[in-house]
Amino acid sequence: MGNQFEHLRLPRIINIELPRRATGGGFGGTKRTDVSEHGKQLLGQISSLIKPVKQKISPFRLDPKLIFKIKIADKHSFSDNLVTQIGLNILAREPNKAIVVFSSDNELTEFKKRLESYSRIKDGHKYEYLGAIDELVPLEPEDRIGHLLDIKRVQHGELAPLDLELWHTGDRKEMQNYLDKIAQVLEELSSGTAPMRMSDKYIGEYLCIARIKVTHEVLELLLLEEMVKEIDRPPQPGFERTGDYNLPISSFPEVVPPPEDNCGILVIDSGVLRGHPLIAPVLGEAEVFPDAKREVIQGGPDDVHGHGTSVAGIAIYGNVENCIQQRSFNPTAWLFSARVTDEDGKYDEDILVETQLDEAIHAFIEQYPNCKVINISLGNADQIYRDGMKQFRLAAKIDEIAYQYQHKNIVFVISAGNSFYEEAESDEQLITDYPKYLLNESARIIDPATSAIALTVGSLSFGRGSITEPSDVRRQAIANLSGYPSPFTRKGFGVDGMIKPDLVDFGGDFVLDLKYREGLDLPKARLRLPDTVAGVSVVTLSKEYSSLFHICSGTSYAAPRVANLVAQLFTKYPDASSNLIRALIVNSAVLPKEIPPEFQYNSNQSQSQKTKQIENQLAIYGYGQSDLERAMYSANNYVVLSEDNILIPLGKFHIYEIPQLPPEFFEVKGTRILSITLAFDPPTRPTRGDSYLGVTMEFNLFKGIHRESIVNAYVDASKTDVPDNFAEISLDILKKKYKGSSIVSKLSPTSILRKKGTVQRGQVEITPKAIKYNNLPMILVVNCNRKWANPDEIEMQRYALVASISHSDPQVNLYNRMRLQINQRSDREQERLRGRV
Repeated sequence: MGNQFEHLRLPRIINIELPRRATGGGFGGTKRTDVSEHGKQLLGQISSLIKPVKQKISPFRLDPKLIFKIKIADKHSFSDNLVTQIGLNILAREPNKAIVVFSSDNELTEFKKRLESYSRIKDGHKYEYLGAIDELVPLEPEDRIGHLLDIKRVQHGELAPLDLELWHTGDRKEMQNYLDKIAQVLEELSSGTAPMRMSDKYIGEYLCIARIKVTHEVLELLLLEEMVKEIDRPPQPGFERTGDYNLPISSFPEVVPPPEDNCGILVIDSGVLRGHPLIAPVLGEAEVFPDAKREVIQGGPDDVHGHGTSVAGIAIYGNVENCIQQRSFNPTAWLFSARVTDEDGKYDEDILVETQLDEAIHAFIEQYPNCKVINISLGNADQIYRDGMKQFRLAAKIDEIAYQYQHKNIVFVISAGNSFYEEAESDEQLITDYPKYLLNESARIIDPATSAIALTVGSLSFGRGSITEPSDVRRQAIANLSGYPSPFTRKGFGVDGMIKPDLVDFGGDFVLDLKYREGLDLPKARLRLPDTVAGVSVVTLSKEYSSLFHICSGTSYAAPRVANLVAQLFTKYPDASSNLIRALIVNSAVLPKEIPPEFQYNSNQSQSQKTKQIENQLAIYGYGQSDLERAMYSANNYVVLSEDNILIPLGKFHIYEIPQLPPEFFEVKGTRILSITLAFDPPTRPTRGDSYLGVTMEFNLFKGIHRESIVNAYVDASKTDVPDNFAEISLDILKKKYKGSSIVSKLSPTSILRKKGTVQRGQVEITPKAIKYNNLPMILVVNCNRKWANPDEIEMQRYALVASISHSDPQVNLYNRMRLQINQRSDREQERLRGRV
């Protein structure tokens, strides 16, 4: 952009906050005809559930709470309120609609009483809603085995470090007692040859976990405990391989630290090389977590592995390669480092990763107010997300921290993780199958990239060949165009179908050395170059004093590029909420100029083909690659309107007005784009398979109609008892009234896709026909729905909103025209308010 202007405020229509009707019941579905027989079956199942609890004798002496699953029949629903009415407490909702519950009444007195009336055994209320229950089933030991433990079972004679998770009843003191009892029994069962123990524990709002070391025999006993939710092997981080990139250091200028109030980035990784001349002047603090006494992780905060130093270099400098070429190093952010891995690049087997994360973040953001960006380029390649799964535990912890520290306005940036095309029979197949194999299920994002409130970042190729042997056709980079996805990046979607990754940035490429195939029978691993290659890879800082720089490839190095942009935005807007920063970053994102045909769509495709291509594109690229200048400034032909820290009552609506676009905007030839981005930070809960988010939000954009018509439609829709379909009902009302008129802007992606996430963007290209808007401004309606969020605890949801309008012709003076309209509207509003006083 040739000029830089401050963003404008998005006008909100004052005093219009549409109410939502309170819904009741919570039972959906058709009535059963076999009520009596069905009720007797459920009573029999209750008897089977109660008997084992009475008979059980456990060495762990845990209070045997009655925990079981309520399976809900197809096309039926059963609300949280109804579960409470029958004397049960919800522990979790499974994706398959089953509800995990517990009861402190081991006789299930109230439940049996209602079932007896329902089945006509006794006279009384019919309780027809019990017909939604299909069956009651106990939890079996296999239900408690985690994914990693299922892959690698504990062997006889092995003393295995494991993560134990208990069902959280909501009572922290009670959960503490459970863990204390387990720890005591482990000590009692311990021996010289099998020193079992509990080495760490964490009790949060909904997580109760511990790190234990146990034998196969004790594990089998724990899997029988009703209070045990899951036992799994601990996660381990995955790191990329790197190569040296030697450059002389004599000619580099002195590094000048950024101003003290610039934003800082906390890199949670393998530590940093504190003495590196390009890191030392910018390093705020480095520490080991949670091992400040250096008893577990040897070597202190310094980076032995090298991964953390590489990530940190990009976080503070952004494009390190550009800095080298210009012989100018001007860091834009302060660096903070939390080392959480040992010299082998592994987590400590005695400490929970959740504990490390919690303590590190708490320590830095409490002590350093400018530490607002947290980069996590660690991922567990064994924890691959699949549709229908609930949230991973580490990702859930990140979301919990983001919600807990809303007042600190921190932004998490997480790498999507690296995938490797294991199905390929040869490395040549990487070339022939690229990029289609990126759509394989094995290439889905991993823990913790599924975090809902974090910005997840995938990787792009530079589109360059090898610098060392540019003419050797046998050395081939797989992705040969800039902006094509890196051959190791991972795809979405995330939990509940939310768009992930959110963004992409440069992370490098793979290079194959095909000359090794000539006359040789070598394993396929030999065909890939053992180290990354200059030209195709990311240049960053080295942990070795012998060389300031080296090269590496991976999504780990795409994430800190975004973290650097986020930090610069926070420096520009120090009072902004984390929601506004996320909204600005996502709103500024654009797709690369060239993307593979597999992710393109056009008007010649059928609707189903187009929908599939859009989904594939979103799964790889998210919303695109962020542009700092577009996020930070408006221009003559590019206007950003924003609102921040808006509180909306749950179940209500806010209405905004996008000022009327000037005739010049339509008359001058070019591409015209309108973009809307919403960001909010709701409570989350991994035990809820029905909705990971406790609050959801969405928006719709209307054109060519008066706002009163929109208000009336939403008021009429508020009379329904279907909260999740409220927005759709409002649209149906308006479409019927304005049949044949195009009153709803068809933003892409559709609301069905974008509304599942906590940062949502919809875009539309405005054609010259849009001048037929009847000279009316566009109206933006934002609505907020309560899912499982407790009304007594959460009454309001905060959010930020960004709208941008752009014209490809830089001569179109859009900014001043819109600023004048907004100022005039503000003056009229002030006059109206003064008239009321």
